[in-house]
Amino acid sequence: MRIFLAMILIFAAGPVFADQVGDLIDGTIKECKGCDLRGANFKKADLTGVDLTGADITGATFHRAKLRSAILTDVTAVGTNFNVADLTLAKMSNGDFSRAMFYAAEMSGADLGGANLTEARMQTARLTSAKLPGAVLDRTLMRDAVANNADFTNTSLQQTNLNGARLGRNRFDGATIVNAGFVEAQISRANFENATISLTDFLAADLRRASVAGATLTGNRFTRAATRDVDFTQATMKNNIMANGRLQD
Repeated sequence: MRIFLAMILIFAAGPVFADQVGDLIDGTIKECKGCDLRGANFKKADLTGVDLTGADITGATFHRAKLRSAILTDVTAVGTNFNVADLTLAKMSNGDFSRAMFYAAEMSGADLGGANLTEARMQTARLTSAKLPGAVLDRTLMRDAVANNADFTNTSLQQTNLNGARLGRNRFDGATIVNAGFVEAQISRANFENATISLTDFLAADLRRASVAGATLTGNRFTRAATRDVDFTQATMKNNIMANGRLQD
């Protein structure tokens, strides 16, 4: 009996789900707040400006979709595919994007404040001027990402891979950065004021004119890093390997 009732509910929900997906794709509706869109296929769909506030889009596909200025606030998007999607100026604050895929996605100006991006895949994504204050990016893969002028204030970057990323003039104020990778990253003029940075690799990174005032730096590697005009005397430092390859005195 229970199985029979469950099958009735599944078949009853099916057409509604299909109608919502189809209506969003063809532009009949531009709003689907709180909708259950798990596993939906929006590949290459034009969803410019769509409002999916609070929707569950877990496991859905937005590969190459247009989501410019879309509202994805408070969504659940675990493992969702946004590869090569256009998320320019999208509102994505407080969403759960853990294990989501953003390979080569365009996310310039997007608002990701307070978002959960744990273990997200963001290689070569473009986040120029994106806003990520308070976001969690633990174990996130951001290798070769472009995120100049972005706001990473008070973020958590634990075991985060930012090797080769372009992060010039970024704000990392108050961030917690542990066992992360910034190998050969371009971080000139970035602000790390009052950040806590430990066991992190800045091998051959460009840190020229970066600010570390009030930061706590412990056990990091700065070997071969460009550190011109970085005043390390303004930081609390212990057991760091400096640009000349020597353990600090």
